[in-house]
Amino acid sequence: MSTARPPKRLSTESVVLERVVARHAADLTAAIRASHAELELWMDWVTAEPQTAEMTAEFIARVDDDWAAGREFNYAMTDPDTGEVIGVCGLMTRAGPGRLEIGYWVRTDRAGAGVATAAAGLLTEAGLAVDGIDIVEIHHDAANPASGRVAEKLGYREVERRDVEVDNSGECGVEVVWELTGAEWLSRSAHS
Repeated sequence: MSTARPPKRLSTESVVLERVVARHAADLTAAIRASHAELELWMDWVTAEPQTAEMTAEFIARVDDDWAAGREFNYAMTDPDTGEVIGVCGLMTRAGPGRLEIGYWVRTDRAGAGVATAAAGLLTEAGLAVDGIDIVEIHHDAANPASGRVAEKLGYREVERRDVEVDNSGECGVEVVWELTGAEWLSRSAHS
């Protein structure tokens, strides 16, 4: 079934994705603060200063504008039992026509538990159900193999490595691009 946009809420047993809104602000600020050292390695939006409530409010306002304009669809990853924000993920149109790019980060104390893989799986299915989307991509720096494992577990194919500018201290400047087509996702899902 095709849709014009992804749904505002997606869920599995291990994670619930909810469109980022103001009620997530306090938990989101806390998650970014708790994960600052790790996020600073990979995310160019992280500043040297600790996350403030004002910074989070600005982020939520941008997220709302981007959702309304159809540019990005950002979700708070929440714990299904407690509702606590444990990360953020999203679908972005910057990959070009017919494509969506998935991005994600997980709170440091929740990393390694399969949350990113579960969230990326939900986003893959939701992204491929959007009208006109044939391919979903995951991009990461080659120095961040954990992101590559997420793509690999979901059946994405590595299609390119390209030199890019280093923006953060954890990066090596080689961007790895993975992609998955709708047909590949359906084939994988049929064999799961």
